[in-house]
Amino acid sequence: MKKLVALTLAALFACSSLFTGCGGQQAQTSEPASQASSDAAADPLAAITDDGTPKTITYWHTFTEGARKDYIDQLVADYMEEHPNVTIEVEVYPWNVFTQKWTAGLAAGTLPDISSVNPDNLFAINQAGACLPMNPLVDALGEDYFLEKPLENFTVDGQVLALPYYLHSYVLWYRKDILEQANVEVPTNWQELLDATKAIADPPNTYGFTIAMSKNDQMCAQLLSCFTKAAGVPLITEDNKGNLTDPTVMKALQLMADLYKAGSPEGSVNFGLSEQNDVFFQGKSTFAFGSGFHINGVQQNAPDLLDNIAAVPFFGPEGQNEDNCSFVIGLMGWNQTEYPETVYDFMRFHYEKERYIDFLHLIPGGQMPATTEAAEAPEFYDEPTIQKFSTEVEYIQEGIENGTFLGMDYGLTPAAAALTSQGIIEECLQDMVLNGTPVEQAAQKANDKLNAAIDVLMG
Repeated sequence: MKKLVALTLAALFACSSLFTGCGGQQAQTSEPASQASSDAAADPLAAITDDGTPKTITYWHTFTEGARKDYIDQLVADYMEEHPNVTIEVEVYPWNVFTQKWTAGLAAGTLPDISSVNPDNLFAINQAGACLPMNPLVDALGEDYFLEKPLENFTVDGQVLALPYYLHSYVLWYRKDILEQANVEVPTNWQELLDATKAIADPPNTYGFTIAMSKNDQMCAQLLSCFTKAAGVPLITEDNKGNLTDPTVMKALQLMADLYKAGSPEGSVNFGLSEQNDVFFQGKSTFAFGSGFHINGVQQNAPDLLDNIAAVPFFGPEGQNEDNCSFVIGLMGWNQTEYPETVYDFMRFHYEKERYIDFLHLIPGGQMPATTEAAEAPEFYDEPTIQKFSTEVEYIQEGIENGTFLGMDYGLTPAAAALTSQGIIEECLQDMVLNGTPVEQAAQKANDKLNAAIDVLMG
């Protein structure tokens, strides 16, 4: 596979038009096409990185903790050992700092060559015209190399902005033991979920469903999207308008307010992602929304409860499941790079089968594969935790294959950032539960704010 990819990339690099960036800028190749062709005849990889010219590329990534940081450190070391003329300088940033760094770097001309990226940042980076298109690498790897839906979620007008690195979709987690003790069935629709929450909630001993409403986070928006996507209703319409006054969306908002009142921890109006998850990870909450990362969270915090958690796909008011809310962490190149061919090859290096599956297994069930090869590999599914939660992993995988990002039911749009960065949905729920504002009034107010924010983002 490595030699085939190198040969194909060598041919692609002969065409300078392939280096046009997202904003029409043109990156520079490190050698003439004739030289690349000559080197490739002797050594296919020479056309990519091994022409003997010293090259330094900068890699920003967001894996700040433990095993994943160590893994990336080793991956970089392995690549440089195979390519002694290449130096990779690594800088590690949490997501909030990453956002600050690239926006400042855009103005100062100090951007990296390659980085990890999340959807919110990617769309802003694309608007700034800073993406190195991934089409040459995708073409070289083959059209079926990546799972179709995740790659489609990173594609605008035929241009691939980034490669999906790991994936997840959201499911409804629950405590089997608590439901069994209360003789309550696993809910299958919105009313059953509310009834179950009322039946089992016994704060402060046992909570029902933690509804986190911090305006500095996006948990309400994500949860609302899970409910409405299952019902087949978007939060942003095809023409980039807010849809919060849709009857189904308002019904979902009311459900979340009622779930809060029925058994959410006191103070959860100020909870963000960490506090929300901790309530479930520590065994105090019966229901939670989240990805396969919840398996690892429970294992780390309350391992004795691992046998008592399970998940089902999100459902609409009548039990339907028409769509899912998915999320992707990707890898992208920046079009200011002097060495696009090295960037492409280093990115390809991340996906070599054995190495890639080792990375995914660092958080089993939480990091789902983006490549067809890994998604179909028995050794990926043979991991003990993935075996234990095979049903949940299947639900998550189905959500990945069918789902879309928050606010992007009709494709990539900067309008979606209004849902994740403005705290509009969170403020709407706070208004309902703290002030008693009727859902119709709160939804209209929120929708007006959403449309105003979208207008700014859409320019």
